[in-house]
Amino acid sequence: MTTATTDLRHELVELTAERDALRAQLAGDLPAATRWLQRKVWRQATELDRLNRRVTRQRFVLRTLAELDRTLTADEYRTARDAVSNAQLRDRIAADPA
Repeated sequence: MTTATTDLRHELVELTAERDALRAQLAGDLPAATRWLQRKVWRQATELDRLNRRVTRQRFVLRTLAELDRTLTADEYRTARDAVSNAQLRDRIAADPA
């Protein structure tokens, strides 16, 4: 399965779950709706934590390189860029260091 297909499938599952939670709320089943919302908040918190850890690692690498008074070589830069798994993010990063 491609990343785009996986993303669409994930979004469809999320929208279906949200629809079901809204139906439960309308039917008066507030605990079911609350459980769905709580799970959604937990997923978002987990994703935010993952992103924060990634940013922290990147800042550490940049500080370390700055302390060593060097930058990435062109090969290191291209290797790091190519290692980015998110195609949209990778496309936003310049192909060659400026």
